[in-house]
Amino acid sequence: MSVLLKENQAITNELQAEPYAEKDTGILGSYLLKIRRDGVAKHADMKQRLDQLAENNVAIVTLIKAYSSYAKTPGFTIEADKFRNYASAWRDRWNSVMELFMAGGNYAASEVPFPKGFLDTVQAEIAAAR
Repeated sequence: MSVLLKENQAITNELQAEPYAEKDTGILGSYLLKIRRDGVAKHADMKQRLDQLAENNVAIVTLIKAYSSYAKTPGFTIEADKFRNYASAWRDRWNSVMELFMAGGNYAASEVPFPKGFLDTVQAEIAAAR
């Protein structure tokens, strides 16, 4: 989980900077603006990064399900639930990109907030397991 969370953090940081970021919008909104302006093919690299985020989230949720009954710290279950909710909402938004693209719609202004305490909780679990 820790490795995947750190990879997601690196990808997210990359997508929130040039050349990927669009002013006053999140990463999914930026992607939507870019493909609408330039076409899907020109932003295949951004799509690959977004796909990787989605795949990592699925893997993290799978690991959470497998590990939850062995949790050693009291905060793990709470933070893991927050991550599952985040991953589900993020997946739904990512899966709606092409629908929004075709319909000419846009994302709501707010992004799905990442549960900031989850990485620390995972690190605490690792420490407690040693």
